[in-house]
Amino acid sequence: MNTTNNNDDLLNDDPEQSSRRNITKSDDMLDYELEDPDDILNDDVDDFIDEDMDYSDSNSPYDENDADAVFDRQEKDKKRSNIIRRIILLISVAVFIFAAYNLINIFLAYHKADVIYNDIEQNVLDEDSHTNVIIGDEEEEVEVPFKYNHQALLNINSDGLGYIYIPSIGCRLPMVQGNDNDYYLTHTFDKQSSANGCLFEDSRINSGLSSNHVIIYGHNMRNLSMFGKLKQFRDQAVFDSDAYFWVYTPEKIYKYEIFSCQEVGATSETYQLQFSDKKKFQEYIDSCFERSVLKRDIEVTSDDKIVTLSTCTGNSETRFLVQGKLIETYKAV
Repeated sequence: MNTTNNNDDLLNDDPEQSSRRNITKSDDMLDYELEDPDDILNDDVDDFIDEDMDYSDSNSPYDENDADAVFDRQEKDKKRSNIIRRIILLISVAVFIFAAYNLINIFLAYHKADVIYNDIEQNVLDEDSHTNVIIGDEEEEVEVPFKYNHQALLNINSDGLGYIYIPSIGCRLPMVQGNDNDYYLTHTFDKQSSANGCLFEDSRINSGLSSNHVIIYGHNMRNLSMFGKLKQFRDQAVFDSDAYFWVYTPEKIYKYEIFSCQEVGATSETYQLQFSDKKKFQEYIDSCFERSVLKRDIEVTSDDKIVTLSTCTGNSETRFLVQGKLIETYKAV
């Protein structure tokens, strides 16, 4: 390669040609430099938009039709939610009304029964005229808290058996003995239909209160009416305060001393009425002592007459019993 000739060409170059080349080059640069900056910016932006972004109506996520559809969907969801809330509210109101209706009916039934038994007490018991009774062979006179009118009781219901009085729990109620053990579960003493029912002696007993074992049934009501207070004998203090109850009849007043309180099965042998001999009866009495939740220092033998007061517990499988033995028989004066 002949570098010398090249160098010579450079050295011998015509100054005018060089000058013309420089001028031409400078003009080209000037043309570029004089181009409008706004045009350059607009061109670049247009290119950027065209190449990188497509805001055509067909592909836009903010298309008006799509927005309307989303809005409609949201409105439908709101309406659906409002409907569900209203349904829930209506159901809640209906449940409340139904519960209130039942509570009012229960209250009215309790009130009706209370009025019935209060009226019977007013007609049958005279608390202002305490009566005297004769006790024992020496005919000692003893005052009892009220006078009992058995004929007035029979005038209300010929099934009337007597009146029970349990001082420690404030229970004073009439008793009946019907043809079965079902009717008076749902009827008051004056034979009106009521969940309170009436206290009644077991219909299988033929000798009234003279039987060796008498069973008297009564409901355990939530308002503590009927035998609703009987469960208070679970408390030793109540048991010890006054462990006696009384039964008033036309000619005699019977006084019983409580010796056993127990919870038993609904079909327990405790409801046995007949015993083949005294030994069997004594075994029955002993078993009642053993099952008693409370203890009392009292002797009960097969020669005694006992009364069992029976009520429900809230469990259909069990019953609560209070049992007493006859300790005194009074003759009304």
